[in-house]
Amino acid sequence: MRVEYQLAISPDLHITPEEFAAAWNEIPANRDKAEIKLVQTTGSKFLDPTLAAALLSVPVTVASSAIYDRIKDTIHRLQEKKGQAGTVHKHIHIEQRKKPDGTQILVIDINE
Repeated sequence: MRVEYQLAISPDLHITPEEFAAAWNEIPANRDKAEIKLVQTTGSKFLDPTLAAALLSVPVTVASSAIYDRIKDTIHRLQEKKGQAGTVHKHIHIEQRKKPDGTQILVIDINE
């Protein structure tokens, strides 16, 4: 059994869902734990639930804290790779939200 999370990545991170998915999939250990696929977006505001443009599918046996750590590591590596050394955010904040329909969203932003 798997749990699916929509990912909503803050524009303040300067990372697109496509970049995040590619960076995630570069690491075999990430791919072994969870799969990411891109989904169509319809929203324009960051916290609009329809903005979530990536879908993370995780086995129920994997702890959410382990996934959060992998998400943070992926963002840090991607920022370094993109030459954003001055903008690398060490305090990435991940908040899990559950919509009334049961959809789970991981909102990823900067904890300033």
